[in-house]
Amino acid sequence: MPRFNLSPSLIGWFFYHDCERYLRYHATPEKERADAGIPAVRAGRSAVTQALMDAGIRWEEEVIRTKLSGRARIPGGAGPFTDRSFSIEESFNLLPRLSPGEAIYQATIPVSVHFLRNYGLDPETYRFSPCRPDLIRMEQKENGKSRLSIIDIKASEELSITHRIQATLYALILDHALDLLGIDLEVDLSRAGIWLHGKEEPEPFDLHLNIRVVEDFLRYRLPEILEEPPEEVPWHITSRCETCEFYPYCRKEAETTASVSQIPGLSPVGRRYLREAPWNGGNPINTLPELERFLADRDNDRHLENCGSLAGQGDRLRATVRALTTGEVVRGTGTSLALPVYEGVSIVLTLQKDPVSGRVYALGFRRSKGKKVYGTPAHEAIFVAQNPDDCTRVQREFLQALAAELEAVDGYNREHEWADQISVQTYVYDTYEEELFNQLLNEAIKDPATAEMALRLRFYYQDPGIALGFCHPAASVSFPIVVLTREIRRLLALPVPFTLRLPEVLAAIPSSRFPYQLSPNTLFWNEQSNAMKSDAVIMAWSGARPEATGWIRQEIARRLLAAGSLLEGLRERVKESLVRWPENFRFPRPWDAATPEVSRLLFIAEYESSLGARKIQELRSRPPAVRIRDGISIPVRKIEGNFWKVLSPLDLATFEQSQAFSYLLVPDGDAGEEALLAFDDLRYRASPNPGKSGVCFAHVRDTIVNHAAGEVRGLVLEVTYPWNHQPFSEGDCAVLNPRFTDFVTPRYVDRLLALDGEPNNPFIRLLRDPRGFAAPVLESEEVIADARRLAGDAGFTKSQARAFSRMIESRLTLVWGPPGTGKTHFLANAVLSLVKARKEHGKRIRVGVAAFTHAAIENLLVKVQDSVEGFGLTAALPIYKLRSIHTPGGKRCLEVLPHDRVETVVGYPSLLLGGTVHSFERLEKFLPSFDLLIIDEASQMRPAELAMVLPLLADGGRLVLAGDDLQLPPVILGAYPVPEDGLPGLEDSIFAYLRRRDDPEHPVYTCQLLENWRMNRTLCRFPAETLYGTGYAPATSAIAAQKIALAPDEPGEEWVEWVLDPECPLVLCILEGVQTTVENPTEAALVTRLVGALRERLIDPESGAPYPETEDGDYRFWRSGLFIVSPHHAQIGAIRNAVSRIRDWKYPPFIDTVDKMQGQEAECAIVSYGVSDPETALAEAEFIYSKNRLNVSLTRSRAKCVVFLSRPLLEPPLDLVQNQKAAEGLTHMLDLQEFCRAHGDVRTFSLDDKAGIRLTVMRAREEE
Repeated sequence: MPRFNLSPSLIGWFFYHDCERYLRYHATPEKERADAGIPAVRAGRSAVTQALMDAGIRWEEEVIRTKLSGRARIPGGAGPFTDRSFSIEESFNLLPRLSPGEAIYQATIPVSVHFLRNYGLDPETYRFSPCRPDLIRMEQKENGKSRLSIIDIKASEELSITHRIQATLYALILDHALDLLGIDLEVDLSRAGIWLHGKEEPEPFDLHLNIRVVEDFLRYRLPEILEEPPEEVPWHITSRCETCEFYPYCRKEAETTASVSQIPGLSPVGRRYLREAPWNGGNPINTLPELERFLADRDNDRHLENCGSLAGQGDRLRATVRALTTGEVVRGTGTSLALPVYEGVSIVLTLQKDPVSGRVYALGFRRSKGKKVYGTPAHEAIFVAQNPDDCTRVQREFLQALAAELEAVDGYNREHEWADQISVQTYVYDTYEEELFNQLLNEAIKDPATAEMALRLRFYYQDPGIALGFCHPAASVSFPIVVLTREIRRLLALPVPFTLRLPEVLAAIPSSRFPYQLSPNTLFWNEQSNAMKSDAVIMAWSGARPEATGWIRQEIARRLLAAGSLLEGLRERVKESLVRWPENFRFPRPWDAATPEVSRLLFIAEYESSLGARKIQELRSRPPAVRIRDGISIPVRKIEGNFWKVLSPLDLATFEQSQAFSYLLVPDGDAGEEALLAFDDLRYRASPNPGKSGVCFAHVRDTIVNHAAGEVRGLVLEVTYPWNHQPFSEGDCAVLNPRFTDFVTPRYVDRLLALDGEPNNPFIRLLRDPRGFAAPVLESEEVIADARRLAGDAGFTKSQARAFSRMIESRLTLVWGPPGTGKTHFLANAVLSLVKARKEHGKRIRVGVAAFTHAAIENLLVKVQDSVEGFGLTAALPIYKLRSIHTPGGKRCLEVLPHDRVETVVGYPSLLLGGTVHSFERLEKFLPSFDLLIIDEASQMRPAELAMVLPLLADGGRLVLAGDDLQLPPVILGAYPVPEDGLPGLEDSIFAYLRRRDDPEHPVYTCQLLENWRMNRTLCRFPAETLYGTGYAPATSAIAAQKIALAPDEPGEEWVEWVLDPECPLVLCILEGVQTTVENPTEAALVTRLVGALRERLIDPESGAPYPETEDGDYRFWRSGLFIVSPHHAQIGAIRNAVSRIRDWKYPPFIDTVDKMQGQEAECAIVSYGVSDPETALAEAEFIYSKNRLNVSLTRSRAKCVVFLSRPLLEPPLDLVQNQKAAEGLTHMLDLQEFCRAHGDVRTFSLDDKAGIRLTVMRAREEE
């Protein structure tokens, strides 16, 4: 067995490269590499690598000398600090002597054989050299005790995976060494820090998730990688490979073997999937010919569906393999929404960044066309910094020159009629240039010399980061920057291997009108990236070759010319796939808003609307065959009247889940497809009429369904025709497509602008100073005393009584109601107690109730209606729902107040009125003001929605917001940056925004309900320990002791019996050996087996017997016995199909998303995540790993919850930790795993030995 040399740094770099060969080759001692068949590498460092190391040394010395002056123990000796270190003995003598805030620099920590054996590693095989963390600092905890914290110093701008892994290993090794030596010092294993370049303090990060990842790696993956023969260790070439010494060897091997690694954009996971070929009868796919043979059979495309980056890519892969093997340029079938057909002025940008200083040092743009604006057909501006301090100047000059080009068009267009105005389109070649440009604008806004100009530019080149500003654009801009590589991937397959490098792509698609050749100079070009190498700028700035700045200028000019030529060549080849004409250019004006909060909300509302429109447009831009296959587009033929026959199989579940408010109906054929792609959703978002758009609007009024087949066979359509469009005739074929509608954003805008014009309006006061808003209410002591007495008679719990006291005394109350805490019961009785008390003292009381959904509004009104008699208010409190009633309970007992009758209730002394915020806003002029305004489901309501109804609150009236921001949040499409204070922004729910601004230790206006009326002790304990605090507990001993009861039966499958054991309320089932994307048939089959057993044996708590074999029995089973929750519609469909086959259901099974389950409960819940593909999980990280969604799923059941997760979901790529929200959700999943393991039993069941499919079941037992 060979020996291997390991270190925290090497392991960190392995995680960065995600390459088994990287680790195997580097861990093998140099003297043994030749015998192992590992190629030799050249010694020495590149100029860039050396410059990076020198920068790191300078930053370390700056931190030690200035940031930690007098607070760091530094090793003695001569020379640079970085060449010194404390010995092992010195280090462990110094550590106990550190004072709080003091650090030791370059301590030496040995890695003992015991540390290795803890992870099953043989010390004779695996060797760690002693570790030297940059800093070990003594930190003082809040309780006065001290602990040691690891801090690494890095001359980087942001935390990387490498930094996290390295610091995590240091912490684990230090903790083990201190324990082994018997030194009574605690190591902080919850947080470590990276001291990033230019920062005053280290950037902290959470260690919990990193520790789990690292420990699993040491135990399992590390031995698997290093025990394989070097020639069998997997590898793949990516853009990160070029920093590896073995890259030339790997690239040559990929070329000589025709490896599939030549496919541009093939991810490491996709490469691994092809190599492992985990489908039945699959053979490893390592070469392009092997992939070509595999793809020749189109039935094999189904095997690609189980890998996120390969799913739906069969045609794309066929085109790419053909291009690489034949040298052809192959047209795809996609359509580009971004790349315009033509523009009046095109501007190509490029920006280059120095990795050493982190500064943008070379910038340029080339403007083409627009002679009648500028007097010249083209203009080029290039700026190169002469030294690091010159970067600010060239960045300013670049922005000034770019702004001048755009201002010229803006001025020209203002002086001309619309038909004579000019459009502008800006381009970059690669995504890194777009990122650098947005960063440049963000930094320029902070510079007083460029702030005004940069803000104007950012108004046009919009990104979500602008939401944090104080001034915002009043109009959205579609595709202000087009990234050419993104459009090339969408439209073409090129004979260019590995990566879409500009010189090779230009050679593949030259322009006949504007030919240009770009020869890549190795001084400037990497092989795997379009970013410019920094060798030349290092030469210039170091003084070695000052003339190198001139070389850089010439290279920037070449790149701009090349990108412009490529743009023309691309257009020549894909003109049939282009549908967009850019708008005539204008700088968007700012919102005329006096308050930054209103301006921010206006931008968010319009930005979210534009993203929603783009999302629908992107769905419609997919190839027609793909749209029809996925149920996005529905081919139909008119039969008679309004009836249309569906011409392709349309899954009922898919249609129901994706059903739109309105559709676009276009004739079948090229003309209809062209009209569809050209349709501007944003322009017509609130229009009931298609005008001159060339498409028909359609509403689905009814469906004709074959329930046995689970298919939609026909549709009843109400069609609105555009101007000059003949009605469809019988026999005509057409295609139905989704349409984006948004009737509310224009009303949000009107309301926000109206509020902005009102000085000191309550909405702005609430946002700016919620604690000040929560002032005492002017209420008599008699009323308050009587209200408390009445609430006491209603049987409030302790936490409910505290919340009620706050509610009657304060203008603002947040009722934080975790699952099962009786929020609706509390609100209903609180309303009635206050109404009764005020009426008894002859005082008026008018109550408004609004919420995110009709169901929430009506549930609360029904609860009040059912309780009025107990308060003696049957005839004294009129209860109405505005406009319409939607729920069965509401239809049973509520009365509708039509809009034309609202004036009749104005004089009522007592009134309870429920409605949506939009209904209230429409009728604001006719309604009385409310003494009490209750907003239920406020954790799903955004601030702009509250603004619609808050003006109805009377001066001095009470505002109550009820919700739980740890359950489902509002739908947010934009990726908004986290504000500097780390608190939720105005894009989040109003509840989250306000709750997180209250004092967590001594809340001013937040009251948490704690007593749980739903879940048993075990089900309640997990969310209590992880989210809500230990006070969250079952309200009574009877609730705490709830268990499911199963009728006796012959023993079934062992795993089923084990999972359904009533003594184990919380069960986690981890599926292993299956890889799927969003539909997991194996998991669906397992869920179905549990469903079958429960339907046969589950005892109805009301009757004490199994649910009867009747329609009512099925109804009660699915409404109160069992829920099944899954995040993806595809998995929901798979489970529905599987469940439908086990019996003839007389009531449809309740299988749906968690969104449909919030607020509901059942005896049992089964949660099926389905996803077992790491790329799918990573692509949907904030959705799949949503802590809130998992919390809602786990808290629906009273007595039993079974959760299915796949092993890959629990072991995702460490890139996930870079996403804070996703990392929090993964931590919650891992906490669930630990909870079930710690409080019960673990067993693994083999489901298919041949396929290697296993089910590991962890079940938490009921504890006293």
